[in-house]
Amino acid sequence: TSQRYRPGLVIWLSVGQLVSWGSVFYLFALLLAPLERDLGLSRTEVSLAFSLALLAEGLAAYPVGRWIDRGHERRVMTGGSLLAGLALVLHSRVSSAWGLYGVWMMLGVAMAAILYSPAFAVVTRRFASDFRRAIITLTFLGGLASTVFIPLIAWLMGHLGWRGALLCLAMAHWLLCAPLHWLVLR
Repeated sequence: TSQRYRPGLVIWLSVGQLVSWGSVFYLFALLLAPLERDLGLSRTEVSLAFSLALLAEGLAAYPVGRWIDRGHERRVMTGGSLLAGLALVLHSRVSSAWGLYGVWMMLGVAMAAILYSPAFAVVTRRFASDFRRAIITLTFLGGLASTVFIPLIAWLMGHLGWRGALLCLAMAHWLLCAPLHWLVLR
């Protein structure tokens, strides 16, 4: 059912986009060198993890879209945030290529549930007559993710190491994004 445009909902969803894009998608570029060094992997072996994440995201997109179309966006996006946090915690403990591939496939499934596609589906369904304004706002604020999170993650890695930084990012999903999606998407 179409509702009247609610800027508060869109702003809060945008905060979730900012954190999700920044802490998952843009994270990978900053992890390349530390993963190569600490896991003894080549650039190609490490990069395969991100390719697997994108594959998992693509495979999960259809069921995620179906669940959102059935009105389960609250569960989908909250669950995606919880899964992202779990995957980041597990990532902080990775010691092999197979473990790296597993956590990035989990992150890919989480991305299908928390990035633009599900958020766009939510606002398009809820604000059928004014969805463009919502999508523009989500895209603009989510687009700031690299500006905010690349320096933040670099700072965290400089002070806590890459494993400690991953734990902080997991907390952002558990303490900010999951409650935000649960409370905002009623």
